[in-house]
Amino acid sequence: MVYHEIDFLLPAQRFNINFSYVTQKGLPFVREFVLRLVHLAPISTAQVATFLGFSHIEAQEAIRDLVERDELGLSDSGQLTLTEKSGGYFTDLGEVPRLSLLQDSATCLTFDLATFSCIGNENSQEKWKAGISLKVRDDHTSRSEVHVEKHFQRQFDEIIRKGFLSRALTQDEKDSPTVYTVNSVNKIKQMPLRLSVQFKVAWDGRSVEREDFEKLKNSDYVHEQISLELDRLARPGNFIEIAKAMRDIGDAETIKVFDSSGRSINLQFLEDLAKLESNSDRKRIPFIGPIYSPQNWELVQRHLAPVIKERRESKADLGGTRVFWIAPSDPYWGKSNNVLARVSELVGTSNAKGKRLYSPTIFLPVSGQDDKKVARRWKSEFDPHIERLRALREGFLGGNVEVLHFEGKFVVVVYHLVLPDSYPVSLPVGFISADEDVVSRIGRLVDSYVAGSSSFNQPNDCGPLGQF
Repeated sequence: MVYHEIDFLLPAQRFNINFSYVTQKGLPFVREFVLRLVHLAPISTAQVATFLGFSHIEAQEAIRDLVERDELGLSDSGQLTLTEKSGGYFTDLGEVPRLSLLQDSATCLTFDLATFSCIGNENSQEKWKAGISLKVRDDHTSRSEVHVEKHFQRQFDEIIRKGFLSRALTQDEKDSPTVYTVNSVNKIKQMPLRLSVQFKVAWDGRSVEREDFEKLKNSDYVHEQISLELDRLARPGNFIEIAKAMRDIGDAETIKVFDSSGRSINLQFLEDLAKLESNSDRKRIPFIGPIYSPQNWELVQRHLAPVIKERRESKADLGGTRVFWIAPSDPYWGKSNNVLARVSELVGTSNAKGKRLYSPTIFLPVSGQDDKKVARRWKSEFDPHIERLRALREGFLGGNVEVLHFEGKFVVVVYHLVLPDSYPVSLPVGFISADEDVVSRIGRLVDSYVAGSSSFNQPNDCGPLGQF
């Protein structure tokens, strides 16, 4: 089962490549068959005319053209023979002649800077956000044009097979162009190659080895860089703190999905719990993984969609209903394009036909009102929705718990567990509940923290991120 999905941003560059290639082209019908006849054995003009059903004048015209092209000559006995030039058109007796042509061409292609795999010809507009950036060797960045020249030639056949080059190069199925020389390679721009990595857990609770990347020729180096980043971001275990947060929330169920040592998750129990909850009237659904993953957001939509439909049809002014999304202090939270899509969806559906249906606020963690560096990073990450972002002092339920609270309707709680002896990244596990008591109780916890302060003149709500 996938318990986390994280995007890693691998440096890539787009290049303008000018090159020459050799292509094998077929010949026109008459030209081909005259040469094939002469290739079998020297013959006379009259024999050519007889074989092809030509008049004497037509045969002479065809042969004259081939002589002028330096593709036919005359033997001492007056018979037609192949020249050195036309003899090179054939690889074996009876084969179709193929003419080698040297052509010039140009293309724009993108290569990653770790393995220099060609990843396409589309002009990507990817941004360096919602992901963890990976490092590559300095030499790969500074001498990328030299590396790409070499790898373009090595990968030429594969680049053609994947359809990255002009159709004019590959429109003839019998044509098999080969690169002759690379005339120039010029870097156009740098961009990230987004690699989505699924972190999986087996049914016995063991972490599953990461899979290789289809886009890359070799994934080993990239996996090494990912491991280095995970080591850099590693934190001590927080199972005790999570257990305290569960107690504060009043959640006695989620802790049961872990073994007695608190070192791994029991997926079978999680599945059994989900079945029990679905058949009860508690309106509670447990899940594993980030709230913004496609499968978990579907669970959110089961609660959100009916509310939106009802409010669109209502004439009442419900725009004052608060929806708080509190992000945890977890280095892996939000490191996926999915989170940007979910925030856009939550904000976008809050309005319909000029009427506000609810008022969403995304609270993002900062160390305090002076934490401008982190505030700038959050603003860059969620740029289109700055007006809906507020900075919240770290510490809500220990900083390990994420909450999406729709006032009076439903609540989503996600615990971000750090179990370093068992899993390389944090393990999100939680539940969705529409139970009125649960929604109300967690709402009071949220309101208390947001309205509270850490000390005199140090409110937890540090204000709109746009003001930092």
